[in-house]
Amino acid sequence: MAYLNFIERYPLASLAVFFIVVPLVSAIYQYHYLDKAFRLLLIFLSVDLILGLWMFYLAANRTNNIPLLNIFVPVRYIFLSGMFYYYFRSEKIKRIIKYTIIGFIPFTLIDVYTSNADLTDLHNHMVGKYSQVVESGLIILWGLLYFYEIIKNLKVPSLTSFPFFWVCAGLLFYYSGNIFFYPFWYYMYKWENDLHLGLIEEIPYVVEIVSLLLFAVGIWNIRSLHDKPEL
Repeated sequence: MAYLNFIERYPLASLAVFFIVVPLVSAIYQYHYLDKAFRLLLIFLSVDLILGLWMFYLAANRTNNIPLLNIFVPVRYIFLSGMFYYYFRSEKIKRIIKYTIIGFIPFTLIDVYTSNADLTDLHNHMVGKYSQVVESGLIILWGLLYFYEIIKNLKVPSLTSFPFFWVCAGLLFYYSGNIFFYPFWYYMYKWENDLHLGLIEEIPYVVEIVSLLLFAVGIWNIRSLHDKPEL
């Protein structure tokens, strides 16, 4: 009953969690055709679903789930930037991505530490102030650089026929939509939060659902590209 009540109160938040199944099932179905980058995406979606369901369980049972979010931020960046690493041709950009992965983990830990007066107080645990903003800026940068590189060395007749185009578009849509919200999450997402912003609070969930849909489109196009080796 607690889960049904939570879904009724937060339908978009709940839908965003369960919608992960759409691109995940598509990726599993086409596993044979996945390259290294898309296999990273498959692992990411699996982890995202597990943590999403865990956070859903905690929230439905009135337990603070923000500690899981703070753990997920560096994990998410590792997988998503790792996908770009496999697709970039520039060795210089690949090296920079590796350095940012190495640096982002301690940065996130320090951010979470400084954003919480008492880390042992899990009930009042708060989201890191800056880590998701920095993550957004980096992923947006990789996405734009990737589009620049692929357009400059275009080897496909249409970008929309290229599976990773849709994944990259989904990431740009997700992080461009959320980068304006992340600076306020520290103040908005508190377990004892009396701040009610109405529809504004629903925008991140809409953005997430649309980005997952774009992921699914990209994954679904993998087989068609594989069947056309001349591209």
